[in-house]
Amino acid sequence: MKDLPTGTVTFLFTDIEGSTRLLQSLGERYRGLQADHAAILRGAIAAAGGTEVSTEGDSFFAVFPTAPGALAAAVAAQGDLAAHRWPHGEPLRIRMGLHTGEAVPGGDNYVGLDVNRAARIAAAAHGGQVLISEATRSLARAAMPSGTSLRDLGEHRLKDLAELERLYQVVIEGLPSEFPPPRTVDARPNNLPLQLTSFVGRHDELRAVVELLAGHRLVTLTGPGGTGKTRLAIQAAAEALVDFRDGAFFVDLSPLTDPDLVPAAIAETLGVREALDRALLDSVADHLRGRDLLLVLDNFEQVTEAAPVVERLLREAPKLKILATSRAVLRLYGEQEMQVPPLSLPDPAHLPEPDELTAYDAVALFTERAGSARPGFRVSEENAVAVAAITAKLDGLPLAIELAASRIKVLPPEAILERLDRRLALLSTTARNLPERQRTLRGAIAWSHDLLAEEERRLFARFGVFAGGATLTAVEEVCNPGAELGLDTLDAVASLIDKSLLRQAESDGDPRLAMLETIREFSVERLAQSGERDEIHRRHTEHLTELAERATPHLRGPEQAEWTLRLERELDNVRAALTWAIETGQPPIGLRLAAALREFWRLSGHFGEGRRWIDRLVAMPGAEATTAERARALVAGADLSGWLGDLEHYMPYAAEALEIFRELGDRPGTADALEEVGAAAMLTGDLSAARPAWAEARDLNLELGNPHKAAESFMGLGMVDILLGEPERAAGSLEEAIRRFEELGDGFFAAFTGRFLGVARHRAGDHQAARERYARSLRVFHELGTLVELAMVMDSFAELALDEGDAERAIRLVGVADALRERSESIGQYDVWVVDVGGRSRAALDDQTADRLYAEGQAMGGHQAVAYALEEGPA
Repeated sequence: MKDLPTGTVTFLFTDIEGSTRLLQSLGERYRGLQADHAAILRGAIAAAGGTEVSTEGDSFFAVFPTAPGALAAAVAAQGDLAAHRWPHGEPLRIRMGLHTGEAVPGGDNYVGLDVNRAARIAAAAHGGQVLISEATRSLARAAMPSGTSLRDLGEHRLKDLAELERLYQVVIEGLPSEFPPPRTVDARPNNLPLQLTSFVGRHDELRAVVELLAGHRLVTLTGPGGTGKTRLAIQAAAEALVDFRDGAFFVDLSPLTDPDLVPAAIAETLGVREALDRALLDSVADHLRGRDLLLVLDNFEQVTEAAPVVERLLREAPKLKILATSRAVLRLYGEQEMQVPPLSLPDPAHLPEPDELTAYDAVALFTERAGSARPGFRVSEENAVAVAAITAKLDGLPLAIELAASRIKVLPPEAILERLDRRLALLSTTARNLPERQRTLRGAIAWSHDLLAEEERRLFARFGVFAGGATLTAVEEVCNPGAELGLDTLDAVASLIDKSLLRQAESDGDPRLAMLETIREFSVERLAQSGERDEIHRRHTEHLTELAERATPHLRGPEQAEWTLRLERELDNVRAALTWAIETGQPPIGLRLAAALREFWRLSGHFGEGRRWIDRLVAMPGAEATTAERARALVAGADLSGWLGDLEHYMPYAAEALEIFRELGDRPGTADALEEVGAAAMLTGDLSAARPAWAEARDLNLELGNPHKAAESFMGLGMVDILLGEPERAAGSLEEAIRRFEELGDGFFAAFTGRFLGVARHRAGDHQAARERYARSLRVFHELGTLVELAMVMDSFAELALDEGDAERAIRLVGVADALRERSESIGQYDVWVVDVGGRSRAALDDQTADRLYAEGQAMGGHQAVAYALEEGPA
């Protein structure tokens, strides 16, 4: 046993950068290098009064009673390392990290967040660089070693740590001082979930996963629920992040049960917009092609039939790597499976000394999580046997251990063990169809569940209806804990969080609550047994429908972006609700929800998914009735068909909706359906039918006092009149539409209509007025980042340039527009208003010049392209 310092200390971690490469190149000579390196570090540590805690490979871990002493050791070691003559003839580059915090001994080592923070700081450094934390800086700055200074590197997110850390580089006179940005999680693009607790143990498994990723393109972590597959995958992705130029992205598949939705989930994560004329998987594959990126697909076991999606993406994106977690392998060629074992356990019959128990990962995890629940908790002579037995009874399953450790605030380890023994014995006899470890995990969850009061258990079961988490408002409306269960919502939610059955998720709005998927499975079972399942699902679907209906006017005004994001957060809940409506044969409520999301499907880019839900719902037995719900869903399906360019479904859906609304005497619905009939006729070239439909819709909307729909009708009339060769009449309708949209605060539709007003002015021969209108729309679309609409305006600018005799400018702008369409993977719905500018431009130029100018346009960045179109910058 080492005599390790306690209290406030400073930890130092060091590591050789590129050690594997050096070992391969030096062979046997590497041993001499290693010995010299160790001698230099040990000398510097000892001279500064430090204690060597441990070594692992080429890494050193030391502790110092003072921050100035630790800093002096690091500076001295870097100087001696730089001055030494190494066998490979180059400097040996050592990265170092220091952090000051509380020393919590655990056997021959330390445990706790401060140790993890110091290790993460060292991992963020580059070879030859010394990084220190804010805590170390504040204590060491008054006694800095001679010839040193500090450089503030700002705040960074360290791997596995929730709080940002301000890092400082120690600048040492005579040594290199310029390094790339720290190797922190935010150094590469990523959406890796922020972990609110430290990553304990699993060092060998973590190293194994990172090594597998280095040599293979598909790695699958397998194991039963609760083994920590997700946490290990996130940590491995964070460790490997710097190796992927285009970052690492986490896709949570846990809310999905339909394999067809996997491409949509990946697209959402990557920000890929659904194309109007192609399969979403094609768009995702195109987005990933050429990108050096790691994709983490979590909880794949629920959608195993989507394995061909993984195969397709790997085949078409040669630099892509995928790390999947699943309870079963994907069975794809080249897949490397790694079974995630339980945490290492002590043998209860042959226990080491209490101080040495935390060398076992299961005990270390229990100790750390228990310490969070009851500060000051440590493994002692009195509780060592109980702690070891708890972890053994739970088979080293991380989730089960965390659930048990959370109870330490009210029960000592001996009492936890006693309750755990009884509960697991009972469950092992009633759930023999499950594997042993799942029975054990189920027992741990059931045990925590049974500690709840009866009313809390009912709330826990009801919460299982939420597939994508829930706001407090949703919990109150769907679960009704106050009126029906006699619970205070906040107190009840806090109780579930305290027992690790519920978690507070990150949200920048209304606090959001979520369950781990394993726990939610248990909750869903309890809901099924309660006799309340259908009622709670009905409330859940009604809540989402009312939310979508409440959102509709906001989606047409200045709060458009905010409400689109709000509904996006509920997308997994929406999918669960629509699935329930279909599986239980309840078309009216499903049709109402799908129709209420009409604006959301369009604004969020989920054109295809929205149409697919509507297709399934209108085809259900019982959905054929002449109802307003069916008609509204058909209108939504028609609208989405138009945006998708699916003219085969556009008119049939719109025409049936119109017939139903007329039969029901529903005048607002009739006006809505007339707009879609007019748009479908316009896009199919039946202009004689299009104008009367839009005109009737306009008159009805004005009579009904529906301002937004009236504005849309004026816009539709203007678009038809352009195609009819009536630009002056078109301009009148379009100006009226713009005025109404601007009064409503709908900047998007005002700009959208403005582009058509520019076309009308262009057709009337007023090029300057057209240019001004195009410019106004272009600036709005550029600010909103709407690529389809940007491409439309670029086409109009190109046509204007061509008509003014500038074919070179026109072909450049065509290149810009085509590049935007490629990025959005869309052909655009309204291209019928643009005459073949590309072909006409090429006809006026030789092929070589046309190709060169077109390529120049395609290569322009966003700001440069906009400036060029506005004639505010060079080509």
